[in-house]
Amino acid sequence: MHVLYTVHRFWPAVGGTELALMDLSQEMLKLGHQVTVATSDEPGSPEREVVKGVEVRRFAMRRMGKFRYPPREYVRFVLDGPWDVVHVKGQRVWSSDYLFRRVPEIKQPKVFTAHGFHQWHMHRRDPVELWYYRWHLPRMLRPFDKVIALTGNEVEELALFGVPREKVTILPDGVNLHEYATPPPKGFREKYGVKAKHVLLYAGGFYDNKGVPLLVEAVSKMRGDVELLLVGKDPAAGSTKAETEALIAKLKAPVRILGVIPREDLVKAFFESDLFLLGSRFEGYGIVLLETMAAGVPFVSTPAGAAPDLAAKGAGRVVRSADEMARVADDLLAHPEERARMGEIGKRLAQAQTLEDAARRHEALYRSLLGE
Repeated sequence: MHVLYTVHRFWPAVGGTELALMDLSQEMLKLGHQVTVATSDEPGSPEREVVKGVEVRRFAMRRMGKFRYPPREYVRFVLDGPWDVVHVKGQRVWSSDYLFRRVPEIKQPKVFTAHGFHQWHMHRRDPVELWYYRWHLPRMLRPFDKVIALTGNEVEELALFGVPREKVTILPDGVNLHEYATPPPKGFREKYGVKAKHVLLYAGGFYDNKGVPLLVEAVSKMRGDVELLLVGKDPAAGSTKAETEALIAKLKAPVRILGVIPREDLVKAFFESDLFLLGSRFEGYGIVLLETMAAGVPFVSTPAGAAPDLAAKGAGRVVRSADEMARVADDLLAHPEERARMGEIGKRLAQAQTLEDAARRHEALYRSLLGE
């Protein structure tokens, strides 16, 4: 079959949704399907190209303030293409919102994944957001044949919005287990000069929704010999890096900013850490949780993305404040046997949620909509 994915940004842009879609596309190709991605223009990238077997069509955006609008050709491309299935990815972005009113004209089966419905909890006091989520969005989703939720939280929020439960299916992202099949040679701690007894890790960058200052505050309250390492990029806009640096200095917290490091070093960091910390206010899913689980390391996280679902199965703990994160992390560090037990549960869960499995579930969904 030929699947069209529409997405806000794609390779060479790097982010959670972009990487998840590239991984899914690669697995769909392995299953023998054709994949096309419709996305926005990226500096230095051509309008059309084939990337690792994926046909990419980029549209030059018209920019008006903070908003971006696609040309008319975008809608025609989606409506007139030879696709068997159209899968719209993203929410509150041009690639979906601009297309919503034309979705009834798409003749092929139509699937929608928001990559984060439950950011609603951050906006529910805003009248405009209230209108969007409780009135506009449910109506725009009616023409879709299936709506994919990544987590149990999203299913409940969709029901709150008025989307029929029978239209919703849970289909979580997968993790690339090839990097975690065999523990890599140790050396991360030595390379980065880690002297503390216990290493706490965060990977994800200094985006506003990631809540990195909460992690700094939590670690500053911990009792043991610990060091928190912060890995990830400093975005051009919405960065919390300066705030984080100021808070580290103010609290004299045992925290170090590593920034962007080589991928092989990050994989080693997962294996050589004692706990993974996540303080996000919002995550679509949180693939990074699956990565730390694949390495056999439990997490302590705010209730963002899949954290509540995964913690309920025993792979980590969910907390709601910096004080609680400090207490829970201290307790886990004091009980290595409990960390080991949670780590084994996490590995089993991650091994059941591979990229290959995610692609096969997508394929099965598409075939069911095609009547195959």
